[in-house]
Amino acid sequence: MEPIRIEHDDIKKAIQAGHSYIQVGKKKFLLMEVEDVGNDDCYEVTDPEEEKQLRAALNQENPILSDEEINRMLKS
Repeated sequence: MEPIRIEHDDIKKAIQAGHSYIQVGKKKFLLMEVEDVGNDDCYEVTDPEEEKQLRAALNQENPILSDEEINRMLKS
């Protein structure tokens, strides 16, 4: 996975503003800070607070969505 380096100051400020998502056109992107991404493209959680939040989210009801439902959500 190759990182994209952002050099435009306005874009940097928007990303660093603390919001969870950004929107480009009709597409929405989740912002998540990572320390490093290995060659296997897996993300290793190293922050205890982040791990706590991820585990809480995983323990909630997370229904499996069909491909159609996922595509519909991504297009909105």
